[in-house]
Amino acid sequence: MSESAGNLYRAKIALQLSFIFLVMLVILIFYATCEVTARMYGTFLLLFMVIIFTPFLPDGAGYEEGKPE
Repeated sequence: MSESAGNLYRAKIALQLSFIFLVMLVILIFYATCEVTARMYGTFLLLFMVIIFTPFLPDGAGYEEGKPE
């Protein structure tokens, strides 16, 4: 894998991790400020989103750290 492809892969992973952190932060703020009924619907919405988007996450196969091409 070329160096630019490796950097692009690292950028994608960093973007996904920052997105996960942001989602966790929003969830914590949501649970701290909303009532019980909204929390229940929000939990179901979150579970639905996880089920829908999980197949589209990269599995990391095909990238070996430090292995030259």
